[in-house]
Amino acid sequence: MMMTAGQAVRQIRLDKHMALREAAGEAISVAQLSRFETDRQDLGINVLLQVLTNINSNITEMRHVQLAGESDIAVDRLVAQLKTQGKSPAELAMAAQADLQKYAHDPTRRLERLVAGALWIYLTESYGIQPAIPADSRRRLVAEAQGYLGRVETWGVTELSLYNLYSPTLADDDLFTLMKPALSRGKSYIGLYEYFKIVPFILNTNFSIFVSHNRLDLATATLRMTEDFLADEGSGIVAPRIFYIFNQGLLLFKQDQPAAGRQKCTEAIRVARIFDEDPVIDLLTKRLQKWENHYQEAGFTDILI
Repeated sequence: MMMTAGQAVRQIRLDKHMALREAAGEAISVAQLSRFETDRQDLGINVLLQVLTNINSNITEMRHVQLAGESDIAVDRLVAQLKTQGKSPAELAMAAQADLQKYAHDPTRRLERLVAGALWIYLTESYGIQPAIPADSRRRLVAEAQGYLGRVETWGVTELSLYNLYSPTLADDDLFTLMKPALSRGKSYIGLYEYFKIVPFILNTNFSIFVSHNRLDLATATLRMTEDFLADEGSGIVAPRIFYIFNQGLLLFKQDQPAAGRQKCTEAIRVARIFDEDPVIDLLTKRLQKWENHYQEAGFTDILI
């Protein structure tokens, strides 16, 4: 269970071996801070920020302690909740269908509805799972998602995550055209940690769509955008660079250079082993086997969201 703000502040304070009086400073009395740390009193945001400053911390660190490693992104949490209801793609599709029907007419649960709908669309169309989402329901969901994103001037992590989830529903040229403004809308609004987390996902998703649809021109352009991101802003992060190398290999497969493609993909897996990226190793190993066995088949796709 997620910590309260007071519990998180208390843990940070104790980890730094600071007394209540030091943490309270002139912003609040010791008694008030003690009540806040034990969930018997709330603090206004300005007072909370001052307390965090007093203990040499900030909101980002407090949220990290609160979440204890769980995602702070609402869309990620909703996807994780759905995954607890089913392990296989078919079970997850059933869970997404149930949530979509549950929240279909609830105006207060739009995000839950859009996330469930996006997963149902993706799973039924990527894995051929039945029942497929009805065409009218699909149109309404896509229109609702696009309408919402179109109204929001400055995108946060939720908007970027929704854009990523609904990427497979867009025409390839429209998806590519929207990619740059989608990323620029979030850059000035969300924190760097979240930005560095979500941008590689979007680039990787869009690349997988373009290469699956044989739009090698757009796949190549997306790889260039990924290279620019890694050179300018993401030089210190490992997993996106591994996927970048792997995607170079997939493009070589599509260019009828399977030996070179296999070599590049194997290089990405080797780098993942060096950095002990176990989930990445497992995913890329399975994908490489899939590409080696099926990449020449008509209708072969490998879309990730």
